[in-house]
Amino acid sequence: MARVIRLQGDSNAHDRPWMVAVEQGFFADEGLTIEYTEDNPKGVAGRVEDFSQRWKESQLQQGALEVYPVCEWGAIERVQALGKGKIIGLDTTVRTGAIMVRKDSKVQTLADLRNVPIAVTWHAGTFYAAIEVMEAGGVKFDDIKLEHANDRLDALLSGRNEAAALMEPLVSRAAEAGCRQIADLRWRGGIVAGDDVDEETAAKLRRALNRAVAWLRENEDRTRTELLRDLKPELRKTGLLPELTGVQSYQAAEFNEKVDWMLHRGFLKEAPAYDAVVRSK
Repeated sequence: MARVIRLQGDSNAHDRPWMVAVEQGFFADEGLTIEYTEDNPKGVAGRVEDFSQRWKESQLQQGALEVYPVCEWGAIERVQALGKGKIIGLDTTVRTGAIMVRKDSKVQTLADLRNVPIAVTWHAGTFYAAIEVMEAGGVKFDDIKLEHANDRLDALLSGRNEAAALMEPLVSRAAEAGCRQIADLRWRGGIVAGDDVDEETAAKLRRALNRAVAWLRENEDRTRTELLRDLKPELRKTGLLPELTGVQSYQAAEFNEKVDWMLHRGFLKEAPAYDAVVRSK
């Protein structure tokens, strides 16, 4: 009997290789039966500030979910804080996004966002990526003000926040509404698997996902149609694509670099050991 694996995705643009692996039978070829949920079933209401109360984190903790992709920082934080699972690799894509403001905003540079609340999803990819790009733009950490919003696009368009850190399809929808891009965002993802996902099963998952990435790389039209499926067809031509990298092993040096960054900014109470968080074999 095929092993049943319950997966939870997030952003279709970033996580589409997972669904491609389902649709094209790549997981089935590995003897895996996949139950895949593309997004939080609670929608916007489920994107709460406390990540432990979000759908996929709570499901993994309860043993109702085997695997999910999340941002690299979040993968480290979730495994340590929830006490469940291990990181079994870096995910299939380098995620992309943007910090955006409304058309009539006086903000022109990242420096103009010093001490200005930016809408993000708390302790998710856009949260950490916004900090990285703001610091690179010369804004000190203590002057970076981030604010959780279940619906970041609404927070931006309604005027609740002057700026928002977005990923697709929200970047293109904001641009369609006349918003301007202030900075690019890039970040990596990690794959978190429950404790009962052994290395043999993890290897099958990685092989199937890399087949999906190879399938997507065949031509850009196919890639845009698949990865930007959540956008109107006319917006897909200019939509922001993630970089297809395939699943990669998570090396200790990379892990420790991210842990040091998070510790320095108070996002971890103590440094987790590599072997306690990452399954390297």
